[in-house]
Amino acid sequence: MRVIGTAGHVDHGKSTLILALTGIDPDRLKEEKERGMTIDLGFAWLRLPSGQEVSIVDVPGHERFIKNMLAGVGGIDIALLVIAADEGVMPQTREHLAILDLLGIDTGVVALTKSDLVDGDWLDLVQADVEEVLAGTTLAAARVLPVSSTTGAGLDALRDELDRLLAAERRRRQTGWPRLPIDRIFTIAGFGTVVTGTLVDGELRVGQEVEIVPSGRRARIRGLESHRQRVEQSPAGNRLAINLSGLSTEDVQRGEVVTAPGWLRPTVAIDVRLRVVADAPKPLAHNARVTFHTGAIESHARVGLLDRQEVPPGESAWAQVRLDRPVAAVKGDLFVLRLPSPSVTVAGGTIVDDHPKRHRRFQEPVLQQLAILERGTPEEVLLQTLRGREPAELGALAKRAALTTPEAAALAQRLAANGSLLALDSGAGGVLTPQTHLVSAQGWERIVGAVRRELAAYHGEHRLRRGMPKEELRKRLAHDTRVFARIEHTLLQESVIAEDGPLVHLPEFAVRLTPKEEARAETFLGELRRLGIAAPGRGELQATYQLADELLQTLIDRGTVIEVGQDLVYDAATYGELVERTVGLIREHGQLTVGQMRDAFATSRKYALALLEHLDERRITRRVGDERVLI
Repeated sequence: MRVIGTAGHVDHGKSTLILALTGIDPDRLKEEKERGMTIDLGFAWLRLPSGQEVSIVDVPGHERFIKNMLAGVGGIDIALLVIAADEGVMPQTREHLAILDLLGIDTGVVALTKSDLVDGDWLDLVQADVEEVLAGTTLAAARVLPVSSTTGAGLDALRDELDRLLAAERRRRQTGWPRLPIDRIFTIAGFGTVVTGTLVDGELRVGQEVEIVPSGRRARIRGLESHRQRVEQSPAGNRLAINLSGLSTEDVQRGEVVTAPGWLRPTVAIDVRLRVVADAPKPLAHNARVTFHTGAIESHARVGLLDRQEVPPGESAWAQVRLDRPVAAVKGDLFVLRLPSPSVTVAGGTIVDDHPKRHRRFQEPVLQQLAILERGTPEEVLLQTLRGREPAELGALAKRAALTTPEAAALAQRLAANGSLLALDSGAGGVLTPQTHLVSAQGWERIVGAVRRELAAYHGEHRLRRGMPKEELRKRLAHDTRVFARIEHTLLQESVIAEDGPLVHLPEFAVRLTPKEEARAETFLGELRRLGIAAPGRGELQATYQLADELLQTLIDRGTVIEVGQDLVYDAATYGELVERTVGLIREHGQLTVGQMRDAFATSRKYALALLEHLDERRITRRVGDERVLI
């Protein structure tokens, strides 16, 4: 299904023309009937000579209702610019044309209505004036057709031109995620809340759970209609009425977006490439207050220019737009800016980043990054989107880059093959899934550099420790547990780090004692051997022989000292003898109690119990009641 949108000055006959073409009066409000002009959006549909059916969105022409016009014009395929032949081009004609130009709508036709009220010479002058106004806009090639909604003259030619234009397939962006900006909300007795809009992306179906963004409310699609016909599902491009279960009309606002749950994050800042309209009343200044329009939403905003102090009419610039409230927008969406005073359309353009960081002005690297996001190859755009957010899951990256997951996966595979990108956790055969974490080559170099610096600093500060606890490294790198596990796995694969149980260290690192420390350790070991099983607690020993905790831990790591309990250590030779004698006693008697061991070793119950529990942990012995047996 395709969508035609009207545009033009107030009282130039847009609604009357639609009524003549379709038999449907798009003016639905009582006030519109009384005042004889469109105030809000109107809707109709038309079957063309070829048999294809199209939707028509009728927009208000009065300058006070431009925001309503903007709410309906975003999802159209073809513009029907209506100009009254007896008045010609008027102020809202020019503003509507500027809006169509900013939104990139390059297919359309001009209907010169009320042509029955003027003579041929006047009609020729008006037609020439219209063609001059169209020159230099996206509708420069549009045909200008005189029509009369009263007599019917020219209506067949207009239908044929619309049919011809619609024969060319419009290539819509397909990310795979449905998006329907809500432009109308009402209730139907017995059915509940209904919202309407143009499905600009993805697909919707009856029974599907949806999310209303930015409010985050959830609902289920009870029913779908297109042109008052029930449908079970709809692809992008259709005008739809959606019956939502679980929401009241107070729960939904114009400008919110119906979408699949969980992927579309509201934003309050966007990076944009904007262009000031050629007949703007003044340059657009840095920090100008504006109203921002995209889809069907309107928000007050401030424009921060990134590469200049002001933008003269007809020129372009990079900017960051900071919004007064969250909006649902994605990279690639088009927008329009209007000045509050005078109330006029001043600029528009394309969103190049929907969740940017705050930028300093006049920074060449920032401007280069934005240029890549706007005009780079798909691979360059994917890499640029990844940078600053890495590692990132493929699925999340695809959403930020406005790509389908298969498209992003194919690009990532090519980038991985040429070394520009690294997949930290690809599946079997290198298959990338939406959960695969990706990092650019430069990003991986930064991670490796940070790991090396952190470990080198740790080794310098704790040279007698075998390594840094993995959890401490994770916290220093500021990654969550799942991402760190992927990073650690890749670091080990590439031999950036080595693993020692719960610790990690640089591969070239080894604990080395100074001669003084070696001498102190040897004295300590000699005393342990002399004391045998009767050695005092470890704390007392360390204090007596001035042995630091880290030096003792080094001896334990070497295996020259055995830690039997929290406060009990033996030299390796004494420990071996104790184990051998214990095993011998059990073999001799078939079992051994703590008391029997205490008596056999002429020691205290504390030492006997600690040694037996240690042997239980090593699975040399096993406790059965109050006795130990061999395993």
